[in-house]
Amino acid sequence: MTRSIGFVAACAAALAAAPAAAQYRTQEPQAPGYAAPNLRLPPLDARGDFVTPNRDLTGHVAFWNVKIALNVAAIGCRHPGSLRLIADYNDIIARHGNLIRAAEGTVIARTGVAVRDRMSTKLFNYFAQPPAQKQFCPVAGSVAERMRGMSAAEAIEAAPALLSELDRPFTDFYRAYAQYQADLAEWRGGQTVQLASAKP
Repeated sequence: MTRSIGFVAACAAALAAAPAAAQYRTQEPQAPGYAAPNLRLPPLDARGDFVTPNRDLTGHVAFWNVKIALNVAAIGCRHPGSLRLIADYNDIIARHGNLIRAAEGTVIARTGVAVRDRMSTKLFNYFAQPPAQKQFCPVAGSVAERMRGMSAAEAIEAAPALLSELDRPFTDFYRAYAQYQADLAEWRGGQTVQLASAKP
């Protein structure tokens, strides 16, 4: 019994003496959301935030991006509550047809039709990124539910904040992926302690 206690104490002492920064992994780090291992992340701004196509937008342009985000969600989201999301999106289209046309006109006036089409395609692909869908879809459902009851003026006023909500699942994914890249580089550089099979 005394011998067993002494062995446990020795193990505890060895662990306590290990460097605080040591990490123990039994396998190579995996990308979050089953993302590709060679994904290129957007650049960071001076504040350390990821630059996305939804940054610092207001008015009709912000509303247009919200509309595209909800369109992506209505087409692609299949989570509990997705049927409600589709119904709410259809209500928004019916209720805010004039606002949608005004928003589209504002975007075209700034960029032209060809650029609008390219930007809309890129934005659609942005909101359809598979690794972030699990987090994005419930957020989109919440945004659609709130927007369907808003007046046009309320929707325009709320658009920047709602767009920020819709963007967050993607910036959260980017942060998680950046951490994965750091962990992977550490692993491949041999700085992570890898557990070996115990030998008798």
